[in-house]
Amino acid sequence: MVKSTAGGIYIHIPFCRRRCIYCDFYSVGSRLADWGKYVTALLAEAESRLSRAAFKKPTIYIGGGTPSLIPPEEFIRLSEGVRKLAGEHGEFTVEVNPDDVTPELAKLWKEAGANRVSMGVQSMIDDELRAIGRRHDAYQAEMAYDLLKSEFDNISLDVIFGLPGQTHSSLKKTIDGMLSMNPQHLSAYSLMYEERTALTRMRDNGMIYEQADEDVVGMFEYLSRRFEEAGYEQYEISNYASPGFRSRHNSSYWSGLPYIGLGAAAHSYDGSRERRANVADVRAYIAYWANGMPQEPWNTETLDETDLREEMIMTRLRTKEGIDTQEFRSRFGMKEYESLLRHADEWIKSGYMELNDKGRLALSKSGIMISDEIMASLF
Repeated sequence: MVKSTAGGIYIHIPFCRRRCIYCDFYSVGSRLADWGKYVTALLAEAESRLSRAAFKKPTIYIGGGTPSLIPPEEFIRLSEGVRKLAGEHGEFTVEVNPDDVTPELAKLWKEAGANRVSMGVQSMIDDELRAIGRRHDAYQAEMAYDLLKSEFDNISLDVIFGLPGQTHSSLKKTIDGMLSMNPQHLSAYSLMYEERTALTRMRDNGMIYEQADEDVVGMFEYLSRRFEEAGYEQYEISNYASPGFRSRHNSSYWSGLPYIGLGAAAHSYDGSRERRANVADVRAYIAYWANGMPQEPWNTETLDETDLREEMIMTRLRTKEGIDTQEFRSRFGMKEYESLLRHADEWIKSGYMELNDKGRLALSKSGIMISDEIMASLF
């Protein structure tokens, strides 16, 4: 098959030494990990699916969970196998935790093909890190960054705002610390109280208190301003990049490009109408790809026109470029195009959205702060 479509390959590593109390991604304890069998299953799925994918120079992203826990020999086997199947590829990101980074592992990840690292720092305040169950402290984050930059020239750091007990001064210290490292990319996320997480149970039991909405908005405005002043472009609601360092893999999600998710609980999209979700069960996943169990360990969903239209609005408006309204009209017709512009008009007049002379409809800086409300009004 001629490979002609841009796309991404996501590989989920569902193992953690300790679960962060805010996390609702599928993961299990690393003591349960049979790394050899899991990597073998990943490569079997990759061989089955990538051979049929019409991808040209795809991105690769190993996420989790905690990919930095993968034993060196298994990381090499996984990387070599996927890269061989994918052919020529572009950006290759691996997620890491600061306390896992060593000189030997940083060198190994680079030699195995990774050219970008995303490190979950979250805060530079030790009390805040302990409160959310992180395994590292601020000093370890700084030392890990120094080790990574000796091997990589494309490093992204994650920060969380709205943490219990976080103050403007503690957030300033976190931002100061991250900017002093001078990473190429930063991702900033508001703390979310997801169902069935320890964090939500603690809030509901009165053990911690959720930050007021206005305080969280203030924190977001502050960090966005600081990042912009430091030369980072806010190219997506939660993501900031130095010139030339946007995340190509994540950008494919917001652009509606196809991607293949490998591993337990990984998700895929064919770029047209079909979504696929692998079962969130490591044992069932391994059993199928090792033994050909009759029960396929995934579910599929076919998107209808409403799903596709709403998803385009939601994903494109997350980006700096926004919605190409001419593309929207060609995909969904004049009636939906006129409806989109009619509902957007009040937001444009109030300064929360902008429509440029090229037909791009995007959120303004003030609109980003109420993005959920605006998107819902356009559905």
